[in-house]
Amino acid sequence: MLFEDFVDSSELLIKSVLASEKKPKDLERFVKDSLLTVKSLPEGATERFKTFCGYFLGISKLPQNRIKTRLNNGLIMIEKLRRENLTGLPAIPQKSVDLGSDVKFAKKVGPSRAEKLNRLGIMTIRELLYHFPRLYDDWRRPLNILKLRPGERVSAIANIVNVEKRRAKNYTIVTVIVTDGFSNMHLVWFNQEYIYNLVRNAKRIAFSGIVKNDYGRFQVMSPDFEIADSASPRIAPIYDLTAGISQKMMRMMIESNISHVHSFEDPIPEDILKKRNLLDVKRSVYGIHFPQSEYHLKESKRRLAYEELFLLEVSQLMIRKKFQSKGGVPKRFKGTASEKFKRTLPFELTEAQKKAIEEIEKDLAGSFVMNRLLQGDVGSGKTVVAEIAILDVIESGFQATFMAPTYVLASQHYERIKSDLSPFGIEIELLTGSTPSNKKTEIKEKISKGEIQLVIGTHALIQKDVSFQNLGLVIIDEQHKFGVKQREALMSKGKAVDTLVMTATPIPRTLSMTLYGDLDVTLIDELPKGRKKPKTMLVNENKRDDVIDFVKKEIDDGNGVFWISPLIEESEKLDLKAAKEIYEEFVKGPFSKYNVGLLHGKMPSEEKEKVMNQFYRKEIQVLVSTTVIEVGIDISHANVMVIEHPERFGLAQLHQLRGRIGRGGEKSYCFLLTNGVEIERLRYFVHTFDGFALAEYDLKLRGPGEFMGTRQHGIPEFKVANLSEDMDLLLQAREDAEKLVESDPELSSHPVLLKEINRRYGERVNFVEVG
Repeated sequence: MLFEDFVDSSELLIKSVLASEKKPKDLERFVKDSLLTVKSLPEGATERFKTFCGYFLGISKLPQNRIKTRLNNGLIMIEKLRRENLTGLPAIPQKSVDLGSDVKFAKKVGPSRAEKLNRLGIMTIRELLYHFPRLYDDWRRPLNILKLRPGERVSAIANIVNVEKRRAKNYTIVTVIVTDGFSNMHLVWFNQEYIYNLVRNAKRIAFSGIVKNDYGRFQVMSPDFEIADSASPRIAPIYDLTAGISQKMMRMMIESNISHVHSFEDPIPEDILKKRNLLDVKRSVYGIHFPQSEYHLKESKRRLAYEELFLLEVSQLMIRKKFQSKGGVPKRFKGTASEKFKRTLPFELTEAQKKAIEEIEKDLAGSFVMNRLLQGDVGSGKTVVAEIAILDVIESGFQATFMAPTYVLASQHYERIKSDLSPFGIEIELLTGSTPSNKKTEIKEKISKGEIQLVIGTHALIQKDVSFQNLGLVIIDEQHKFGVKQREALMSKGKAVDTLVMTATPIPRTLSMTLYGDLDVTLIDELPKGRKKPKTMLVNENKRDDVIDFVKKEIDDGNGVFWISPLIEESEKLDLKAAKEIYEEFVKGPFSKYNVGLLHGKMPSEEKEKVMNQFYRKEIQVLVSTTVIEVGIDISHANVMVIEHPERFGLAQLHQLRGRIGRGGEKSYCFLLTNGVEIERLRYFVHTFDGFALAEYDLKLRGPGEFMGTRQHGIPEFKVANLSEDMDLLLQAREDAEKLVESDPELSSHPVLLKEINRRYGERVNFVEVG
């Protein structure tokens, strides 16, 4: 029995005795047997092991109260045994090295292997040691052939019975016959003759691979293996590789350099390590590569995940603190224009909108720079809140700018805001990549002279030749569609600019804390009165004709239809209906009597605008589109949506799409055309209209990367932390970071932490200094 198995079994047995499921005599018998069966004790564990076993010998003869005391003490002893004997750092040479050195200077690497490692993003010795395994094979337990199942992975250690090499046609076959003492199985390699020389004199082998049943005999083809004659069997790491680097080679390179863990300085303060019961950085980095036990691996991962979250939270709180302490330019406004604007609205503001306006106006009038996220569900009325902020800033004598991720969305915002705010004498322009060059020049000149008070646009706004006379407010819509640098580039176009970031994508709390931890958050969690929920239906693909018939009736009643596809064009790799294919089918077939439009991201901006305007004016009845209409599109008569292959979309994305219909207050319908894939997830969507609930559900299922779409959205690339699983760890990291930054905002008392923050997030933290 492994020492680790003994510790785990002891814990289970003690808990069972405390729960009266087992008797003290059972525990006594177990420790007595274990003194004979537990082999290969970790270094320094022998005396502790004997003391622990001796503590429970004779326990059954003690009075009940003393039995209970010993059992409770036993649980404390177990945690100590784990900590002191299962997370050890072996005696390895402590040679100091510059972890930032080129990886080619690492042991067993050199220029040729370094080039290959560079393809994996490994440029330095630090990055080599931070190239963590993705999986592990536990080779410590003996082979048990009776428990093997075809198709399952086996990891074990076994005695070698025989090694054979033979030729068959054009193949050289090496076969190693291994035994568990009762039965035999075969390990087989084709055309790898060198393996015969490696194993022919070996007595024990540790191996792993997929079990196959070859006419009643178990075998593993081309298993990963190590000779285990002298070395103790271990938990073996499995790494991501690149061409020219084998698993053995990667292990060898990392093992040759693992002694450099002694060069790591721990960025987490000692008091936090103790408070959270975390391993130090040296034992963690060693333990994630070459764990001494499963407990060592688990604790190494927990420590390194906490480190990633803690460093991120500290960096974001530092940014937030710097913004808050950065002298802003107070906006002097009486609210005359905004109050007049409110009276023109054909609806009453919700309490959530009023609260949002109050928070934003307080920031604008304050002496610190505003850096706020306005988060609200689909159709909650964020644009009105933004318009009021714009009016206040312009009344104060400043300019404002509004950036949207797509031309379609920017032009729609332009049309709506121009219509709403022009009566107040405000000069508004639209600036995008497709604005004619002479018009661009004219607009840029007017912006620099202060003649344009509000400019709405896309990425074109962040170009170097766009300069403002007196920029006071930056509004960024659907911020997660932009990279962090793009947001910062726009903010840097004025001095102490107030920033309002908006998103209609409901973001779970864990993701919000990592994406927007540097922002103050305002939540609009209330929908306007009278907004009806679209009736959502899951329809099998074979009922497509019935859906088409329903859609025709809706068109005849004056309703517009969105027909959504995940692809623009047909793909050989994916058996999916593409937008162009559907458009051609509709024009020639079921909707030949109606006007059908096509909209996708690769179309020129002018064409997109033309199609949207035609749909808006009811000249197009059916708009076949990709997710280019996902956010912000507001067509009041669009009351039907059909989504092809809904399993290809995240729930948050489906929620955004569904939010495009029923905006005029009429009854609306959303059909999900499915072929039976991911039904459970889609059923949840059909019955759930709370965007935040959908987002939480989606995050758990798909993970943060899939949830948000791509890396550019600012989600840090964690190596160990998992936002959908490490919520508790994130909350702990946030709490600890808040206390630390509150007491030491410049990290002057924590130089190692500051150094690591600058190494990982320096560019963002330093941006605030010059922004």
